Amino acid sequence: MRFFRRRKPDPADAAIRARFAVVAGHVEGAQRALLAAIPTARDEGVPLAQALAEMARRLDAAEAVMESWRDERVAHEWTKCSDALAQARTEADRLRLEPGDLGFEVLNARVGDVLHPLETFADVERELRRR
Repeated sequence: MRFFRRRKPDPADAAIRARFAVVAGHVEGAQRALLAAIPTARDEGVPLAQALAEMARRLDAAEAVMESWRDERVAHEWTKCSDALAQARTEADRLRLEPGDLGFEVLNARVGDVLHPLETFADVERELRRR
């Protein structure tokens, strides 16, 4: 009878995952900050300019610690996340420059455009866990 044993986790991989989690926490905060601009039945939402400013602040924090998990073993994943941050910023800048008061549907769609690239972080988190 053959028993399968789990391999011991590589401490270097665990360290990368831990440092990635810090970045991902900032990204999650950025997403929540922007979502706060979406009105609900019970809350009119924060002003879009305020939400975008808070999102930018949190993306700055994420970018400030991105280098901490950069490693040749996860170079592809790191690049995908770095590109996602840049794409989200570009979309946020476009949203910031949109004229006037956006209706709910348009605002919701545009916020989705900004947040969509950041889904990369969830994908990369799953990839890192599988290692």
